[in-house]
Amino acid sequence: MKSAIILCGGLSKRMGKDKGLIVFDGEPLIVRILDKLKDYFDELLLVLRDDEQEREYLKVLKDYGNVKIFTDVIKGQGPLGGLLTGLLKVNSAHALVVPCDSPFITRGFIENCLKIDLRDYDAIVPVWDDGRIEPLHAIYSKRIVDRIYKLLSKDERRASALVKIINSRLIPVDELDPSLESFRNVNKPEDLGI
Repeated sequence: MKSAIILCGGLSKRMGKDKGLIVFDGEPLIVRILDKLKDYFDELLLVLRDDEQEREYLKVLKDYGNVKIFTDVIKGQGPLGGLLTGLLKVNSAHALVVPCDSPFITRGFIENCLKIDLRDYDAIVPVWDDGRIEPLHAIYSKRIVDRIYKLLSKDERRASALVKIINSRLIPVDELDPSLESFRNVNKPEDLGI
């Protein structure tokens, strides 16, 4: 089984609403992402922060039957808490993780990620030339769940901190997506041209 986990954070102050629910070209960003992933993965998981956010997403996804929705098992722990929830709930041994504010993920990126052999690694993480990593556009193994719990117990919520303490293989971003579009995040209205 091939699985994908989509992490949706909270309200964006700059955007004025939850990023995944922002409508772009006639559809919410979360639907754009799900439409790209659905042909490649047997299991799609959407991880949300709480029940209120879940109610909002259910309104948008009411006709989208093949996505499983979960809320954070430990509330208020940011991206690392979302990753923990996804890995606890996913059925496969590993999963591609993407954020809901990256609606420009390309099919090439997905296909390149699916070609990677994860057996010897806990994670496959894209890296920029300057050393910055993309820990929310990565593939993670379920076997790292205990390491996530340990970081959260030390009040560490950054996914980048996790990448440093597990056996991570760093792959240049342009090898996964030569266009780099997959790593384009939506943080302000201008990012969508609105």
